[in-house]
Amino acid sequence: MSRHHRAQKWSTYSPKLRKQIEPQLPLPCQRCARPVYPTDSWHVGHRVSAENGGLPSLSNVGPEHATCSHRSGGQRGAQITNARRRRRNSSKGLREW
Repeated sequence: MSRHHRAQKWSTYSPKLRKQIEPQLPLPCQRCARPVYPTDSWHVGHRVSAENGGLPSLSNVGPEHATCSHRSGGQRGAQITNARRRRRNSSKGLREW
């Protein structure tokens, strides 16, 4: 997690929401829809991502398995990186393979 996201402004939501969600477990995972149990390693996930205008409120969040959360973050990072590469190569006149 970056220093920016560890700032007080950002770090206060997740622990509070986690305390509200935990007593309701098992609930379906936001990513894979399999149940998340209290004994599982889980994160607080957004239904609508913050990037797309989702807010960190209880109506927009739910549990997701830690592996599902990491996988979705990696996929999003790859999309951003690949889009930058495509823009850079097209400006140089290079074609994709």
